[in-house]
Amino acid sequence: MRTYPPQWPVPLRRGKPLLPEGPLGRLCAATLLAYVGAGAWYVCWAIYATRSLGLTPTGFGLGLTVAGVLGMLLGGPIGYAADRIGVRETLVGLTVVQGTAALCYLFVTGFTGFLLVTCVAVAAERAVPGVRAALVAALQPSDERLRGISATVVAGHVGAAAGAAAGALVLYLDSRTAYAALILLYGSTLLGFALIVSRVPRAAPPGERRSRREPLVLRDRTFLALTALSGILALNWGMVGSGLPLWLTEHTSAPAWIMGVLIVLNAVTIALFQNRVSRRGGDARGAARLSVWCAVALTASCLLFAATYHGSGPWVVALLLAAAAAHVLGEMLFVAGTWGLSVALAPDDAQGEYQGTFGAGLATAQMAAPALMAVLVVEWGVGGWFVLCALFLGGGLPMTVIGRRAGHRRPTARTAPRPHPTDSTRQGGDLD
Repeated sequence: MRTYPPQWPVPLRRGKPLLPEGPLGRLCAATLLAYVGAGAWYVCWAIYATRSLGLTPTGFGLGLTVAGVLGMLLGGPIGYAADRIGVRETLVGLTVVQGTAALCYLFVTGFTGFLLVTCVAVAAERAVPGVRAALVAALQPSDERLRGISATVVAGHVGAAAGAAAGALVLYLDSRTAYAALILLYGSTLLGFALIVSRVPRAAPPGERRSRREPLVLRDRTFLALTALSGILALNWGMVGSGLPLWLTEHTSAPAWIMGVLIVLNAVTIALFQNRVSRRGGDARGAARLSVWCAVALTASCLLFAATYHGSGPWVVALLLAAAAAHVLGEMLFVAGTWGLSVALAPDDAQGEYQGTFGAGLATAQMAAPALMAVLVVEWGVGGWFVLCALFLGGGLPMTVIGRRAGHRRPTARTAPRPHPTDSTRQGGDLD
């Protein structure tokens, strides 16, 4: 029987697995699988909605906005429920709902159906990261939790990169059969995620948490401040995903292929270096320092992007590559710093509630980013990049205060809870 919890492996060394061993390895493998489908889907779904379903761009955007609001509102309650019924069970249920909703796109024929299916799928999707982080926190000792979350982030990026290639093939074929195959891939990978996670041991008996009736996080001003500040820093995701393509087409003469290069650079860098960056955020003060440096790196990237205004030729390509490098550094510091603080501040018996609320803050940023980037980057031009600089500095610099407050809280247990004795793994031992 393998010792529980498993030791963190050294990646990419001969004789060592590429994924962590044991329950965390299963969760990472499931995440990689799910993101293959998600990566393919999100490359194509705007074109699928407008071409195959006949939606207008406005209708498509409205559907995403409504679904994003619903996901933001449900994040906290779903996390609270996870603490009462079990984070593993909640995570499995969420992905079953998301996967089933994804398969329903096969039967959607108009805006109403698209809106209903998207609300269910996106609301479930936005709740998954917080519940998944709570499951990692339950499975790992306190000083290994951030590394566990980092491992799932890396697995997700690797899967999304592979899925994006599949999505590009679907766009090349551009047929109803190809889009139907895409939907089947998306839904089946989510259901596969649920199946794999169902074999992860139950980390703590839900009954231990049922006695607590009222939510704790709404009274925790420090954690709510962390959530708000992290939501501001999370705009870095929309900065590249939504803002940069608009900037390149409206305000530069950069070649169209550079966007693909920047996306590949982002995915490969995170896959290679996210775990190393996260090692420095294992305690609250270290995570706070990483969050401050995140704001500095993102500010530098904004200034470099602004310098490409009306640029063309090799010089603008060089500036874009430098800006993208600063951005991906900021993104890795963001993941390590903010998630490190979130697990440090959350009580052990309320990780689901706290991480669900934290995830809702990030979902708010994802919802607001496209419209905000359109205003700042397209309409305001260079001035919009300076506004983003101010936002990132405002979100990152106060993290030092959050880190000091977190350091004064009671230490969390440094040993991971063991699987529930009634779990099916009690006598099976090795999960692999």
